[in-house]
Amino acid sequence: MDVQVWMASKEVADRLDVHVRTLRNWLDLFVPAQERLKNPQGHYLISEAGFEVLKEVKERKDNGNSSLKDIQRQLIEEGRLSEDMLLEEFAGAEETAVTISATNKLGTGMREVELTVHETLVQFQQELTQLSSMNHMQTTILQKIADIEEMQESLRLEMRRVTFELDLMQQRLTRRKERYARYEPRWSLNPFRWFTRSDRAAEQ
Repeated sequence: MDVQVWMASKEVADRLDVHVRTLRNWLDLFVPAQERLKNPQGHYLISEAGFEVLKEVKERKDNGNSSLKDIQRQLIEEGRLSEDMLLEEFAGAEETAVTISATNKLGTGMREVELTVHETLVQFQQELTQLSSMNHMQTTILQKIADIEEMQESLRLEMRRVTFELDLMQQRLTRRKERYARYEPRWSLNPFRWFTRSDRAAEQ
């Protein structure tokens, strides 16, 4: 009983001297599904029959100017490939288109979600800024109120001082008026009064 030997895509790419990405494109065009598998890590495993087909593709590609499509048609005409490969290619292309469309829709949805999150974040930052401004405004208002209260207290003290000084001045003025009223007859401005007493004294 023959044992099927599977080769990793990296090994096949090294043997054919092509890039792994190029090899993956060739698998869809030239290797039937039963001749290639995927391991749990998502890497292709290729059978010996699949490797021989790819080896033939590499030789024709190196020896001529045929495109991959031309080489595929040639191999189908020679019976080395089944015509089902064309159907598989079409199904693969359709599946790829569906995948791309779904990816685009997913990308659009993700962008919308990202935009919504960004807008929400910006709005939240604006609200925080407003709240910070309100807190700053509240602090400023409280400081102004404290300054006004301090000024009012200073004004009350100043008014008390002025009132005290006015009372004191009023008291001094009152005493001066009383003193002036008491000594006014002695210090009259009538010049005749100055000589009346002296004349009387001389006559006596």
